[in-house]
Amino acid sequence: MSPGSQTDLHPPRLLFWREREFWWLLLLVTLAYSVRLTDLTIRGEETRRALVAREMLQTGDWVVPRTQGQPLYSRPPLQNWMIAGISLVQGRIDEWTVRLPSLLSVVATSVLLYGYTRSFLSRLGALCTGLVFTSLGQVIELGRTGETDAMFTLLVASSLLLWHLGFVRGWSPWATWGLGYGCAALGTLTKGPQAPVYFASIVGMTLLIQRRVRFALQWSHLGGIALFAIVVGAWQIPFMQRAGSSAGGEIYLMDVGHRFLDASWGSFFEHFAQYPVELWACLLPWSVLFLVWSRPGFRAAFTGTGPQVRFQWIALAVAFPSVWLPPGSRPRYFMSLYPCIAILVGTTLDRLATAAQDAEWRRIWPVFVRGCALAIAGAGLALAGVSLIQPDFWLSQSPAFAAVHLAGCALASAALWRWGGEPGEVPFRRSVATIATFVIACQLGVMTNAHQKTTPDTVEAVQQLQQLLPPGTRLYSMDMAHHMFVHYFGEVQYVPWPKTAAEVPPDLEYFCVDVRWQVNGPLPFDWEQIFWVPCTKHRVQAWPIGMIIGRRKHAPALNPSQDVEVDVLATADLDRDD
Repeated sequence: MSPGSQTDLHPPRLLFWREREFWWLLLLVTLAYSVRLTDLTIRGEETRRALVAREMLQTGDWVVPRTQGQPLYSRPPLQNWMIAGISLVQGRIDEWTVRLPSLLSVVATSVLLYGYTRSFLSRLGALCTGLVFTSLGQVIELGRTGETDAMFTLLVASSLLLWHLGFVRGWSPWATWGLGYGCAALGTLTKGPQAPVYFASIVGMTLLIQRRVRFALQWSHLGGIALFAIVVGAWQIPFMQRAGSSAGGEIYLMDVGHRFLDASWGSFFEHFAQYPVELWACLLPWSVLFLVWSRPGFRAAFTGTGPQVRFQWIALAVAFPSVWLPPGSRPRYFMSLYPCIAILVGTTLDRLATAAQDAEWRRIWPVFVRGCALAIAGAGLALAGVSLIQPDFWLSQSPAFAAVHLAGCALASAALWRWGGEPGEVPFRRSVATIATFVIACQLGVMTNAHQKTTPDTVEAVQQLQQLLPPGTRLYSMDMAHHMFVHYFGEVQYVPWPKTAAEVPPDLEYFCVDVRWQVNGPLPFDWEQIFWVPCTKHRVQAWPIGMIIGRRKHAPALNPSQDVEVDVLATADLDRDD
């Protein structure tokens, strides 16, 4: 296949938005991440993000994140600001409002990757890079939720790639350092200090390896640091003035401290051995292509891409120990570096597409494509079989959907098998697009259906509870209520866990308790459980998560006009004083 013109491979100016491939990528990502975006109820940590945004709008306090009026030291508030701002335009907080920031972040990251890689790859290579990133399983999952991961990934990737693009192409040092530190500051306001730590360590190592340390020893670098301090300080200083100096550290460390609680040597070595395998599996099918890096002569094909490829490897090498060593780390914690992995895979695909047909290392391409064809066919048959034989299995689908899925898998498998043996850019492009589309379609179809089937209906349970309670009832929560419950129920009055009867509000009749707070000890009054509201993503879990709804004894009876069947959790026992 022809490698393309010199202008195509090395455009003198980054006018990528004029290219057809860019618009195809933008259209595919936007449509794929918008389809069925609201089919799942707001769940998991999404309700926490939504609840903080709602309280910002209700109280007018956009500085201190709160739930039930109490400070929440979980994350800095940039994502909450985004959700609240969108809700001001839309008029409500719903699935679209909560998830739109993540969707826009994935779209923006794909644009960033296309633009960055067009500085050293062909249009096909840039397109492949965007398709690889947007078809990674965890990106599809988290990029369609109200979590902070997608936005944080965009900001970390922007800090690194925009800095490096300016460094390589000779931009003004003021712009280069300003973009890098500015995006790192926004990343800090999204999730914490991981963003500036990654930026400073990766950039520092790059300059050290390339013997360009003098680039950091200039006033423009101090200007970038000053910009970082101004952006973060604009929120950090008022926050500490209102919440206290100790809260300034707690809001960054509260959610990450648990990773270091299990410090036994056994858990360390178990995680040390398992984590690379888990991460490699999360990057399938594209992670298979890294095998070509071991083939003789492959690195010689990277003419003109050395600085960019080297920078991605440096970024991965510097950041990887931060998730490899702590035993509590999960693959999703490395998602902010997935754009670097996508660039390496996209560069690999670009070189495979332009390689001579007789190149020894290019033989992996037809093997990879036809291997994906077999895997897709096997996935279709397996899903159809389990749906027919064991319809109650969590992944089982309806007969109609399983049949459509099987037909789609058969068509995709047959097409890939044919294209895998054909030379030329067209079958290569079609193969990459088909594989990416299949992965995305499985997440949108199979996995969304499975989550719908296995997710407890918290909304219905809350509606039943509201019918059960007498009109005008004030519901108290003993300590903090689960954020999912508060999001769907509405106002819940917070009460610190009472140790004595004198600490119990005199008008308390109905109350709720997060089942996890049983460790606080018994309540200082007689009560009975009247309802249970699940607050979890999955019906079957090792430990139940939800809210116990109780009634103080000798209080007025339930609403007599309602006849609601109560699902009482047998294990939910707070040592009642019966």
